[in-house]
Amino acid sequence: MNTRMNKLLTSADGRYFTTDERQVLLAYAESLPRRFRAADQVEEKEEAVLRDVVGELQKRHADFTKYHDQAWARVYRDVQLVLRADVHAMVADDAGQLDDRILYWMRTMFAANSFTPAFVRDCFSLLRERVRGQMAAEDFELLRPYLDRNVEVLADFPEPAARAV
Repeated sequence: MNTRMNKLLTSADGRYFTTDERQVLLAYAESLPRRFRAADQVEEKEEAVLRDVVGELQKRHADFTKYHDQAWARVYRDVQLVLRADVHAMVADDAGQLDDRILYWMRTMFAANSFTPAFVRDCFSLLRERVRGQMAAEDFELLRPYLDRNVEVLADFPEPAARAV
């Protein structure tokens, strides 16, 4: 459950919920079927989206394999992990969960492996575009803030001294 809900539940400990607190909880509960519908769309199209993202990156960054062992398999895996974390954060309605569980750690890994911010931005912008093309517009809007957050956080590191992309 998201941080806001946890705080609300904790603050109401030992007393009954106020009308406003009930409304917040009900609104979240009412949004769950729609959030799961969006999650199901992503799960159904995940493989095709990831293959498309990696395929496009291979065209744009053909020399990437010179620098990294099993480069494209690792990119596929990393993007898959982030996408799945996006979906979990969307269901929980908690961007903070996304940052804490994967984005900050993954950003560190990209920087440590001498990826460039431009490559990471390209990768996760492509992911956002490809997911958008596979989902109903109203369902994509639930996931869009998390996909936007990927681009914002993951590409926010300094250029490496020696590029490996």
